[in-house]
Amino acid sequence: WEVISPDLSTGLDSILQKTGGLTPDDASPTYAGVLFALVESPLAPGELWAGTNDGLLHLSRDGGRSWTDLSARLPGLPALSTISSIEPSRHVAGTAYVAVDGHQIGDFRPLLWKTTDWGESWTPIAEGIPEGPLSFTHVLREDPQRPGLLYAGTENALYVSLDDGDSWRPLQSNLPPAPVHWLTIQPHFNDLVVATYGRGFWIADDVTPLQQITPDIAAGASHLFAPRPAYRFLPKASAFSQPGDPAAGSNPPSGASLSYWLGADAEDVSLEIVDGTGSVVAEVATPRAGAGVNRAHWSLAYTPSRRPTLRTQPRGHSHVALGADGTRPAPDGGRVVPRAEPGTYTVRLTVDGVVHEQRLEVRMDPSSLGSREGIRAQQAMLLELRDEANRVVSAIDSLEVWRAETLERDPGGALIGELDALTHTLYDLRLSGGTAGQDGLRWPRQLFAKITSLAGYLGGTDFAPTAQAREVHTLYRERLREVEVEVARLRARVRGIADGPQLYEPAGGAR
Repeated sequence: WEVISPDLSTGLDSILQKTGGLTPDDASPTYAGVLFALVESPLAPGELWAGTNDGLLHLSRDGGRSWTDLSARLPGLPALSTISSIEPSRHVAGTAYVAVDGHQIGDFRPLLWKTTDWGESWTPIAEGIPEGPLSFTHVLREDPQRPGLLYAGTENALYVSLDDGDSWRPLQSNLPPAPVHWLTIQPHFNDLVVATYGRGFWIADDVTPLQQITPDIAAGASHLFAPRPAYRFLPKASAFSQPGDPAAGSNPPSGASLSYWLGADAEDVSLEIVDGTGSVVAEVATPRAGAGVNRAHWSLAYTPSRRPTLRTQPRGHSHVALGADGTRPAPDGGRVVPRAEPGTYTVRLTVDGVVHEQRLEVRMDPSSLGSREGIRAQQAMLLELRDEANRVVSAIDSLEVWRAETLERDPGGALIGELDALTHTLYDLRLSGGTAGQDGLRWPRQLFAKITSLAGYLGGTDFAPTAQAREVHTLYRERLREVEVEVARLRARVRGIADGPQLYEPAGGAR
């Protein structure tokens, strides 16, 4: 180590002492001139900026061999205030931003300055941040992607400027009104990380809309922002878990974040994901379509398989009532949900008939041990399983209509016995559902649950289906064909129910 500066503080004896009174016996605070901020320019190695907590700002452009005191050049800089943060620009040489905290000397104003000439002259840029007893500033940060996009943290709020400090607006959302002491923009994912005093770490996920918005966009009726790349992350078990840990954080929704601008509230907003063949593979739920920046999330899931609608009570469970509409949900089996393979997709936003499109890149999990070829083979099988699950659902729906009608008309006849026997091979008629799930442990799973279960096992990795999985799939496919033959035979025997649900027929090329 070598010393590269003199004492850059005031060195005043009056502040190099204990505070006096009873306080030293408690917390032992000491006033002192200390370097509170020190940073090197990302554009010019050896360009060092240093600020103290007694109101001095210095610059060295030669690695510390010489220093220039810039303090007197900041118009209105309060004496003995704290140079809380210094931000040399990542985009323009000679530009830097300074946040000053004056609350310890009784000055509670937001104090921000900007220079474009290595500190020769400074411009105050705090106009628009409301003044109050908690408005003093801790940190000022420049966005790494967009010049002129600034973030400022005060004692009770977070603010953003889209015009290099000429104006500010709150960026609070659900962030509590806590002291914002530090800000970091994670450059790869464009996440704004906020360190508060007393309220933990907060992350504003994906600030790309702030990086892309322009006056023309803000003046328009609607706009779809270009989304950042999405990752096909695999679920991972935590190294340890402490349930109820009050310090535990939460992850953002997985998949792709899709942001769009609305100039006013919109009546009809839809989001679709289109693959390389032009097929719509998913419809994304949109939040309340209010004016401003809106965000939706695509989990990278394709449109899932359907669920059957049961119209009869479970066998041996007369206490299980049907719903008001005369139906109940299936007690076993889930949905087949193929996930997007890595590649390029199109996001299509439609706002009151106006269509916007943007390209979306889906990337592999960087820690995955699988391959694109394996994922592609897996997805092909999952799409087949999804279509087959839908065919089973259609068969169950048909049989349930016929069973309900036949039970009402001829509960003791031979036909109900045949309908029950076939339906039982698709889902166990004894399953009562509910939250206990105990009866699901007593009896083997039937075709519907088997197909969706196979899909669940298959889709949890980035590997191609195993030979065993393909063999099981072949058995299920053969059984489904047999079921559909039986359903067609029984359809001819069911009288007076000619308009029952039709068997599922996958559309050619539909995905």
